[in-house]
This record gives sequence, C-alpha cells and structure tokens, in this order.
Amino acid sequence: MTRWLDRWRVIAVNDAYRVMPWADAMYACDNHWWLNVPRDFSGFSGEKWTSHEEINHPHEIHGNDAREVVRKFPDVRLVAGRDGSEFSLDPNFIRYGHTSGFQSINLALLKGCRKIVLVGFDSRHVDGKAHFFGDHPKEIHTTSDHGYRDHVKRFEHAASCLPKDVTIINATPGSAIKCFPMMSLKVACETLSTADHSLHSNGTEPHAAAG
Repeated sequence: MTRWLDRWRVIAVNDAYRVMPWADAMYACDNHWWLNVPRDFSGFSGEKWTSHEEINHPHEIHGNDAREVVRKFPDVRLVAGRDGSEFSLDPNFIRYGHTSGFQSINLALLKGCRKIVLVGFDSRHVDGKAHFFGDHPKEIHTTSDHGYRDHVKRFEHAASCLPKDVTIINATPGSAIKCFPMMSLKVACETLSTADHSLHSNGTEPHAAAG
C-alpha cells in the first residue's frame, strides 16, 4: 500500500493507526474509544485528532465533550463538530455524518485537500466482522448492519452535495458505498496524481483516508 502513496498524506481512522503507524494523522471521535480502552500511541508520530460539540453554555452536558480526552492525551487536536450529512467547507467545524470515517474526510477537506481516496471503507460486515479487528470491546459501540446502511445513506447525501473541485474515489473492494467512483488503490493514486502533476492547484497535497 505505501508504495502507491508517495507524496500523499494519510489519515488513519480509529484503530487503523495500529496497523499504519506511519500515517500523517489519525482521527477518532467517540469519547469511549479514547477513554475506556488502553491506547498506546508510542509508535505513532502523526497528528492525533478528535472532535467536540460546540459549547455555548459551560454547564451544558453534550454528547461529545472532549475535555476528558484532552486531559488524558494533551497532544490531541480538536475540531468542532455539528450534526449533518453533508461535508462542511466552513473552516470552523466539520459535520458528523454519524461515523468517524465521514468526519475524517471532512477534516481532510478543511485541511485543503480536494482529492481523496478511501481505503477500507467497507460500511458493511465482512466475514462476520464489523471492523477489520472484529467487534469493539463492550464499552464501545459496534456498528450494526442497520447502522452501516444509515452510514451509506449519509455518504450518498454528502456525495450529491460535493463541490465541483472535490474528487473522492473509493478504493475499497466490495464497499457498500457506491456513490463515489470505484477503482483499485493503485489506479486511484495514479489517476489523481497524473491528473495534476503539481498535486493541487492550491499547493496542498492529496489525502488518503484509511478506515
């Protein structure tokens, strides 16, 4: 995989950081994921990101209050999040889309990326597994078939609202997400790299999001 990602920036989603310690960044949203399972980031040198709901009143209790996460992992970076099933282009917040994979794409967009390749975005159970490692521990929500179908609908809505200068390719064989062009990782990287030898007209680099 890495041999095709020269000059690309990679965001690992959730536990993918464990098998991609060389990724430029990782993103995970669920507070339980950060707090209720031991996390060893000693071999991961990339940026660590999570999101938080915007707090207008200090005594409100929110569904995704990341203050405890930051206390435990002081180097975690925060981006504000709001509900919604379309990608935000406002630099002040991302949309949740009900899944960290959706949010990682939105983060890449806010970082200037306009060409994105999805890897490992199955959005379905594969060989009886909800994730590449199996189910999450009981403290963390494991996505059901119904949940994955909901994710697919949100991706479909987001795809219908994409700005014309954004290209997203799904390089996940057998993915349930059919709203983006499908091709192999090698072909996707070659296609987007040759389409713009300067990487991007605005000088930023393309991203691959690995779920």
